Amino acid sequence: FTNIYPYMKNILLLIIVALCALLIITIFAINLWLQMSDVAISYNGKIAIFLGAFFTILLGSGLMSLAFFSSRHGFDEQVDHDLEDLFKKFKDR
Repeated sequence: FTNIYPYMKNILLLIIVALCALLIITIFAINLWLQMSDVAISYNGKIAIFLGAFFTILLGSGLMSLAFFSSRHGFDEQVDHDLEDLFKKFKDR
């Protein structure tokens, strides 16, 4: 555990910097959005935008974690990629 400790400080610092950058970008985007006077979005529209963004991020995070899990536990190596037979199969058609 002591060998991992210096890396944990770097990871924690990276997470804090990323969250601060996300907060600054979010504040900038909201400020920019509110400055556009031509755009009028109802309360339901704002909820729809928020839910759409939230579930898109949730779906992307879930799919990336599944890809990471699959790679980490060796499921990717179990797939047999015999491309020569596949090429021959479609070439004969």
